Amino acid sequence: MSEGRIGDEFLGQLYEKTVNNGIEIIDRDQIGKEIGIIDVQMDSLVNELTSDGYIKKAGLTKIYLTDDGRKRAKF
Repeated sequence: MSEGRIGDEFLGQLYEKTVNNGIEIIDRDQIGKEIGIIDVQMDSLVNELTSDGYIKKAGLTKIYLTDDGRKRAKF
């Protein structure tokens, strides 16, 4: 699976678990486990999505979608 596709799947799951459930912040590892991302990949993916402006970090493992992330996740 390509890095971009993994990012899209991650954002989609993040959207589903947060926006669709009325939760703003969630643990990134919860999303990663559901789509099969291992720890090493998780750091890279979260850093990339953060630098692209799709998510923001809230502590060590908590993350949330930005407005741009919500738009991309709804594709």
